[in-house]
Amino acid sequence: MRSAQEFVRVRGGMLQRALGEKNMFLGNSEKKGISGGILGVDMDDRFAQISFWLPGGQKPETLSVEAEEEDSMIPAVLCLRSDRDVWTCGREALLTAERGEGVLVDHLLSRAIQGERVEIGGEFFEATALLALFIKRSLSLPGGGRSPIRPEKADFFMFTFERVDRQTLEMVERVALLLSLPPEKVSCQSRAESFLYYNIHQPEELWRHLCLICDFGGRTLKTWMFEAYHNTRPATVTVSGEEHSALTRDIPEKREYELQAPSGEKAEEMDESFLSCFRKLSAGKIIDTVYLIGDGFEGDWYPKTLSVLCQNRRVFRGNNLYSKGACYGGGYKSGQKIWQKAGREYVYLGSDMLKVNLGLEAVRRGEDVCFSLLDAGMNWFDARGECDFMLDRDHAFSLRLSSVSGKRARQIVVTLSGVPDRPPGTTRIHLTVSCPDAETVKLRMEDRGFGDFYPSSGLAWEESFSLTQALEERRGNS
Repeated sequence: MRSAQEFVRVRGGMLQRALGEKNMFLGNSEKKGISGGILGVDMDDRFAQISFWLPGGQKPETLSVEAEEEDSMIPAVLCLRSDRDVWTCGREALLTAERGEGVLVDHLLSRAIQGERVEIGGEFFEATALLALFIKRSLSLPGGGRSPIRPEKADFFMFTFERVDRQTLEMVERVALLLSLPPEKVSCQSRAESFLYYNIHQPEELWRHLCLICDFGGRTLKTWMFEAYHNTRPATVTVSGEEHSALTRDIPEKREYELQAPSGEKAEEMDESFLSCFRKLSAGKIIDTVYLIGDGFEGDWYPKTLSVLCQNRRVFRGNNLYSKGACYGGGYKSGQKIWQKAGREYVYLGSDMLKVNLGLEAVRRGEDVCFSLLDAGMNWFDARGECDFMLDRDHAFSLRLSSVSGKRARQIVVTLSGVPDRPPGTTRIHLTVSCPDAETVKLRMEDRGFGDFYPSSGLAWEESFSLTQALEERRGNS
């Protein structure tokens, strides 16, 4: 079974093609490219894949590693040649190191996230800078996989990783800086979220019930289950993940970039394990579509499982779903609204998403209003709201917290201590709301005074609270 740039149709239609930079970033400054469009990069420690969504295009496309080939998996490695100060990338880097002509640098992603420095011949290189160099070189592969979009001219550049945490966010910010990308045009999302964005763009018949990804790109099988709840208002979507230790494979350290399929008794054993995993996952459920992702599905080692998968289901195979999902996610975050299907609005409630709405209760022109600060369905690391308001005579203000459905709501009263003694309506507060994680809201209040009449005192207050706890019980803060 070969990997593919597009998901290919197999088996009569049932299986379908689903710091020490040292001037590293100089050169190619006059290279032509299309302005606009979205770039999506999916990456782990072994491989990277790059998709692009051209302006006016109906769907993203994926770079091939070589001309006239459909392989989109780029080995995530660099190699510094020994004979001259030149870095090679991907397959060329592997060949250079194999010939003994340079020093290979692998596991670029994890090293960059950890903030490591890599020593080569007594010289130190920032791992984040090496990762940025790898991305830049991958976008200009000499074998035909040359992106028509220049990164600095793209409307949005979206990275997707297995998971996103604070260290990952800081690493992406550093990479964006090294690539001279505007920070407001760069973001990252989890592979689960990329699955969501990809899926929502497919015909609704493919995800009317459940939709499953089987990801065998690592040593252990991982699955993601997509489910849409059509009966809620707005409709909600979840993606739940699970790791299956019963199905594992050996990836030799010295040959981890070679795509090898099991055979003989090992293949039969893995086929039985895969079938058992799927039967447990699908018991009592209606799964419309299954995607097989990762080089672990190379070869024909799972005929028993495949015959079961293809019973009344659409089954797709390929490797570029996440990078295409990154393009779709980048399109959404750059202003392309995609959350309407057949007139229905959908809200995604993934692990990185806020599951509640937060607003400031106020009075405008004599009427009670609720000024929206945070909306359910946004990434916690993108969640930020701010506003100015006049503090009342009690030095307190109220926030309204509500669930996605709006059926549960709580009022949170915040009282500020030590506010200067001024007449009512002459203390302007600047409120900033952010989220250090998906479960916590951080408030920062600053006294802005009231023009020249009452200058700012310079006072500031901070408060944090748990979203889950606040929804479950009425809470007063001081």
